[in-house]
Amino acid sequence: MRLLLSALLALTAVGAAAQPVAPGARLDGIAAVVGEQVVLYSEVDALVTQSTPQGQAPPPDLWSRALDRLVDQRVVIARARQDTTLTITDDIVSQRVDAQVAQLSAQVGGDAALEQAYGRSVEEVKVSIRDDVRDELLLQQYQGRRLREVTITPDEVREWFERIPVADRPVVPELVRVAHIVRVPTSDESGRTAVRAVAEALRDSVVAGQATIEELADRHSDDPGNTNRDGTQNGGLYTTLRLTDLEPRFQAAAAASEIGAISPVFETPFGYHVLRVNERDGNRISFNHILLQVEVGEAEAAAAREFLSVLRDSVQAGTPFEALARRHSQDPASAPRGGYVSVPQTRQRDLSIEGLGPEWRATLDSLDVGDVSEPAPVTLADAQGTKAYHIVLLQKRTPAHPLSIADDYSLLSQYALQEKQTEVIADWIDDLRRTVYVDIRAERYQPPVGG
Repeated sequence: MRLLLSALLALTAVGAAAQPVAPGARLDGIAAVVGEQVVLYSEVDALVTQSTPQGQAPPPDLWSRALDRLVDQRVVIARARQDTTLTITDDIVSQRVDAQVAQLSAQVGGDAALEQAYGRSVEEVKVSIRDDVRDELLLQQYQGRRLREVTITPDEVREWFERIPVADRPVVPELVRVAHIVRVPTSDESGRTAVRAVAEALRDSVVAGQATIEELADRHSDDPGNTNRDGTQNGGLYTTLRLTDLEPRFQAAAAASEIGAISPVFETPFGYHVLRVNERDGNRISFNHILLQVEVGEAEAAAAREFLSVLRDSVQAGTPFEALARRHSQDPASAPRGGYVSVPQTRQRDLSIEGLGPEWRATLDSLDVGDVSEPAPVTLADAQGTKAYHIVLLQKRTPAHPLSIADDYSLLSQYALQEKQTEVIADWIDDLRRTVYVDIRAERYQPPVGG
């Protein structure tokens, strides 16, 4: 799954590009051998980075837990490959490959940009991830079969709840179920041209020796990673990042730049960049850069709000909200599900109104159940923190209340079932490990990249 993991991490590379990584990171190598498969140090490091909230240090044991998780995945895959009753047809694999490559292409700006970023044709990219996708599908089917056998009874839910001391039972915050339709306004051409012109002028100043890239990054860069935790600035410096963890267009520019040279101005989904590569060692790269973000034009924002107003009128006239969301929403996380908003990991739909954030609260405070809001601003929970507009359907509101079986059985049953499934899967994988060759070659604790 290494190429697939790298490709998917590249889609969320803002996390990697937002915090400088400390120098001295180790070279890549084999952290573990599982049957005929290997787990690389870079895979463990990537999972640690992905699992650590931006701006926070990873817990001391996170590297070891990440290694165990990847080893467990390989163990399940090894056994799944041996199970002749699993049915993963070539058509299913092809459909998943096409979908994942289409997602990558959309994120980087089209097939041409994808080919440039990965140095191969779209068809070659598909071939290169095909085995990883097949393994992913095998793992899902093999583990899913085991999970389907795990059920929870009302008595088990009650016993699980009663194990929580009364003093520790929390007050359930106000919960809502919501759906939304999102439109993302794009910047107008004149705004983009103006920002690019500024980036070109900054580059010319560096090339002419009138200023250093560090000085101009501190004065002009919109990259939040240019500010250290203590409030000082770092001149746009990033050290020993993995090249393959960068956003694909940035990755392509960094790979093409000569060491020490100032790159031409180039564009990514985050804005316009000027780049100087300081060092490149295999898949490791150190650089300074300036980022200028493009503000959305008011005309485009107004057009997005007007489009949403028309959709709101359609809903009030009787058109199903879910149908319009699937057809028109530009939020890839919720649009396929009719605009329903849920926790990504669990698909839980009862959401804390406090956890949704101030933009959502400002919109929901004025709604009754069944109402659809006027168009309102929202920041999407994607890698870029995309600024957008949405209309919101409030489907359900549950006031804050003490946790109880009577009021929260559905929620408690989900948590109790998840805990039982976790225990069953852990025991199951322990049994599988006894039948698969596993050689842990890494130390049980390895400081993660940047740790």
